[in-house]
Amino acid sequence: MEILTGQVEQARERLEQMQLLAQEFSLRPPDLLEQVFGELSTALEELHVATEELQEQNQQLLSTRGQVEIERERYQKLFEGAPEAYLVTNAVGVIEEANAAAEQLFNVRRPFLIDKPLAVFVILEERSAFRSQLEQLRTVGPLTEWEVQMLPRDRESFPAAISVSPVQDIPGNPIGFRWLIRNISDLKEAEKTRQELAVQQELHLVKSRFIQILSHDFRTPLNTIHLCTQLLERYSDGVKQSKINPLFERIRGTLKQMTVLLDEVLIFNGDKSSCEPHFSQVDLEKFCWKLIEDYKDLYKPGERSINFHASGDCFSVFTNTKLLIHIFRNILSNCFKFTQEFSQINVFLQCENTQIILKFCDQGLGILPEDLPHLFNIFYRGNNIGDIPGSGLGLAIAKKSVDLLGGEISVESTVGVGTTLTITLPTHSTSKSLPLPLKTSLLSRLE
Repeated sequence: MEILTGQVEQARERLEQMQLLAQEFSLRPPDLLEQVFGELSTALEELHVATEELQEQNQQLLSTRGQVEIERERYQKLFEGAPEAYLVTNAVGVIEEANAAAEQLFNVRRPFLIDKPLAVFVILEERSAFRSQLEQLRTVGPLTEWEVQMLPRDRESFPAAISVSPVQDIPGNPIGFRWLIRNISDLKEAEKTRQELAVQQELHLVKSRFIQILSHDFRTPLNTIHLCTQLLERYSDGVKQSKINPLFERIRGTLKQMTVLLDEVLIFNGDKSSCEPHFSQVDLEKFCWKLIEDYKDLYKPGERSINFHASGDCFSVFTNTKLLIHIFRNILSNCFKFTQEFSQINVFLQCENTQIILKFCDQGLGILPEDLPHLFNIFYRGNNIGDIPGSGLGLAIAKKSVDLLGGEISVESTVGVGTTLTITLPTHSTSKSLPLPLKTSLLSRLE
């Protein structure tokens, strides 16, 4: 178009020059007329060429416009037929276009969606955060899987996954946004169901393993009782009492072992009658000595020596002896299992005014650093224990008992050197001095 304008302007200038030249002569010579006609013919030819070029350009524009229209119709069909809600807003989030899916999602007819801020379809509690995020979109750029709780008209709110991309002008400045909004209620529900199933499966596996371990742990003492009973039945006649008494002692010890196992099962089952915080006054030093002697009788530590050291005023301590038995027995059992023959196990008791400190030190395998965070998990066993038998319950039971007493347990370990477990438990001189918050805390842990 600019070329044609230039050519017309040149032809006009030439004609003006010819007119001025013709005015200088009263008589117009034939050669002047011939020159005029020649210039006019040239100008007309140039105009003809320019017209053809203009027609060709116009045809190209029409073709381009047709292609643009086809693309626009294609985009409009995609826009309308999109299965998810699709919106176009201006830079401040006011809706300018919406498809049929958006009508259904928000339960609002399209004419009433247009010119509405998208924020009005966000629940009130999240609108401020939504507007802040919208402000950031102008500089951050496209955003995918932005989760928002949407609120359609006259319906319950639902979780929505939003993908946003900017609409830009020629210089690249954002002038609006395209929004793809998906209702993910079904996905959320499916994920919740999947997680519940996973928890149930894990619980089933835990119960199954627990039953297997419990069956194994009970079978050994039951076999012992059965064997001792058979021996008494067969050979009690004429046998001296001195030979029968060890069998009775073994039966009593085995029954005591089974009772402890049952108590530990009830602790994990959350049985209140087994876990209620029954505190009593006790000579804690003698109590711990008794536990060590009982342990030696029950588990036969072999050539391992168990050394006990007590300090402080331990003669009249107010604590929960039932839970203390679980702590003492299971940690001492672990020290025994992972300490080689001819090694020492040291137990330290320190009684202070308001707390008891128990330390168990062995010279065993030690605990790998990667195992320390999982040490008190039920059924967890370290990666360096090899074929040493065990259930993975001992430390979990000890930790549960420490928690019920409102105490703390810590571990220090060096692989190949040994492990030290330190238990700190609160204590009081009388039952009246037991603070109400501790009582409440202990009971609440059983709920």
